[in-house]
Amino acid sequence: MISWAKPGLISINSPLYPTLLLIGVLIISFLSVLATVITIMGADNIQGELALSDSLTTWLTTLNLLGINTTVPAASWFADRFGYKRIFSLGIALFTLASLLAGSAVNFSTIAAARFIEGIGSGLIFPVGLSLIAKTMPPARLPLALSLYILSIFGAGFALGLPLCGYVIQYSSWRNLFYLIAPFSFLSFIFCLLFQDETDLEKSHFFDYKGFISFAFFVGFLLIALTYGPMNSTDAGWRSPFILFCFAIAFLSFFAMIFFALRHRDPLIPLSLFAHPIYAVTCIAMFLLGMSIFATASTIIDYMVHSLSYDRFMSGKIGVTYGVSLAFFSIFGNLLIKKVPVPIVTFIGLSLLVYSYFLNSTLDWLTGPSQIFPILLLRGMGLGLALGPATIEGLRYIPKELASKGATFLTFFRQVGGTYGGVLISILLIKRKVFHLARFAEQIQSELPGYQVTFQKLLNHYQSSFLSSAAESRSLAEATLIKNIENQAYIAAMNDALIVFGYVTLTIAFLLIFLNLHYFLKQQKNKGAS
Repeated sequence: MISWAKPGLISINSPLYPTLLLIGVLIISFLSVLATVITIMGADNIQGELALSDSLTTWLTTLNLLGINTTVPAASWFADRFGYKRIFSLGIALFTLASLLAGSAVNFSTIAAARFIEGIGSGLIFPVGLSLIAKTMPPARLPLALSLYILSIFGAGFALGLPLCGYVIQYSSWRNLFYLIAPFSFLSFIFCLLFQDETDLEKSHFFDYKGFISFAFFVGFLLIALTYGPMNSTDAGWRSPFILFCFAIAFLSFFAMIFFALRHRDPLIPLSLFAHPIYAVTCIAMFLLGMSIFATASTIIDYMVHSLSYDRFMSGKIGVTYGVSLAFFSIFGNLLIKKVPVPIVTFIGLSLLVYSYFLNSTLDWLTGPSQIFPILLLRGMGLGLALGPATIEGLRYIPKELASKGATFLTFFRQVGGTYGGVLISILLIKRKVFHLARFAEQIQSELPGYQVTFQKLLNHYQSSFLSSAAESRSLAEATLIKNIENQAYIAAMNDALIVFGYVTLTIAFLLIFLNLHYFLKQQKNKGAS
């Protein structure tokens, strides 16, 4: 009879055991990212089929992210207390059931519940899976394992996920993608059951439920405020009583979270982790990298579908460049750190990422695939080179007893970057779009020769091609000009937002180099003194 704790099919001392465990973690982590790609590619289709408003559609992403972000910090405590295998398999089970529920959703309530449960499952899978890799892999093989982790969940997640989701959504239904995920995630559950040994249970202090509740309130209310503050449907925008209330609860919850962390013997968020400057700054770097991973996919797909009028399958095929580049350079980065110091590789990756942000300003409403490819290539290169080395760099300076929580919070900051980074980009985009709309609208003046020529060409086009009346053709020509201006304003605003985050990322890259140089010189000085 197979035992839960020790199935016995393969010994934990076998050289093959870490490899099999790694494969199991990679498969389910890839599927978790694929579920995110489905909503990136198919949000419009889900909205249309279930007859959802814009605000309800936003909740599908918001609830999923809330599930992930509130679960990730608590995952390590539950894994230590009840066993990593048990918590990891629980995450897989929740994710599998939620995927089936999402595929069969008939209204907002069912798909919203499915997305939230799916987020909780992913929130257990990501940090516990990464901790399992860190616990099981021999130190010499850990950098390669981390590179394969990044390659599989992000590289393969986007390289395979974008064209697959684009094709299925274009020619079939988004439901089939959720149904496709379910059997593979169930196989991952069986794989975990048969081949993975349970870890030793650790004697832990009482769960920091006060810290968890305050943390959940902080993450949840801040996300809601940032998501709905800039929306046109919100009364009074940022000054809306509802938005101000959400900010106030988030603000109070943040200080309550710190207060409880200082008073608890085993806090949910150990503040001592952030005592080392390099770990603290690396967490910010992971936030920015997480932002780039998910926001890049969503903004570039939205740009190609709505601004360039590409179909989703075509957009997904172009997006393959991003995933393949990320995958290849995550492996190359692992090889590079054997000859080049880790901080230098991290700096090179962040610099390439920044350059791709600045290169984004070359995009406009007449852009072709040949101009998009270099940007996606550079962005994938930067992320592939920076993610693994940044993770290694952050974990290098924290005590071994905090290694598991350190890995968890690096995962958390990467995931939160995907959450709040996308929201912050949207806020900047909305603000800058208003500015560019006003600037471009100045060109719509009937007395200007350029406007008269363009308007007349459009008028002749609609009259000759659609045999429209003069009034209809005039209305269509005016609508086309307005749509074109809105499109150009959106693209210019997107480029502005990425430039802002480019400067922030560059600042963090230089700060990491400075801190590493400082500690290197300090160590050399101590060696000389001894």
